[in-house]
Amino acid sequence: MIAKESPLKGMNIGSAAMVVIRELPGLHTIDLRVAPGTSTQAAVVEALGMNLPAKAGQSLERSVSDEGNAHVLCLAPDWWLIVGFREAEQKLASLQSKDHYHFSAVDVGGQRTTIELEGPKACEVLAHLWEQDLREKSFPIASVSQGQMAKAPVIVWHNGAFRYRVMVRSSFAVHLWKALVDAAEEWM
Repeated sequence: MIAKESPLKGMNIGSAAMVVIRELPGLHTIDLRVAPGTSTQAAVVEALGMNLPAKAGQSLERSVSDEGNAHVLCLAPDWWLIVGFREAEQKLASLQSKDHYHFSAVDVGGQRTTIELEGPKACEVLAHLWEQDLREKSFPIASVSQGQMAKAPVIVWHNGAFRYRVMVRSSFAVHLWKALVDAAEEWM
């Protein structure tokens, strides 16, 4: 088995008074594809013990045993990312062995890393690199969006007050890190 390695080695820069930029390496992430409104989706929801957001661009959070909180991000009508729920694959395994349930659940934690921006200037830093309106009325907490940031394909997730997570492919992580640090220079 190949060991997963953090592309940014857990880098962390900045201050909580303005903005902190840090890598959150190793977030367990499952890519889930299932047809919405089907008996398979209902079985998946039951097996996971948590709902799936119905609309692309939304996320839901749920406490999961001693693991902390799990999050489900809806990227498209039939596509979700389950973040921070290590038992998800195990809970779905019994359904995958049944012929009448058609869905895909794949561990994709090794293909991306997460860069978190937190602090009162986090939104301003992202605004330098992200074309979408990040104001609260347009992109409230629990919102998710996909696009390009500094020419890197990313998922941007507003997951708390003054806190955003940017999920980026590992091969683009160093490039995006440098762009974010450059954008934050005036607040460092």
